Amino acid sequence: MAIALHVRLPNGVEFDLGEASLVELTTIVQMLGRMPCSGSMTV
Repeated sequence: MAIALHVRLPNGVEFDLGEASLVELTTIVQMLGRMPCSGSMTV
């Protein structure tokens, strides 16, 4: 089974994954979820 994913963030960044397996998609979503968000950082 192949899954497509398209994400558009409020800052204009887009991420487009044409076809991926559920395992690949899960890995990518987990990696993105671990990335720091500039909006949540204190300066």
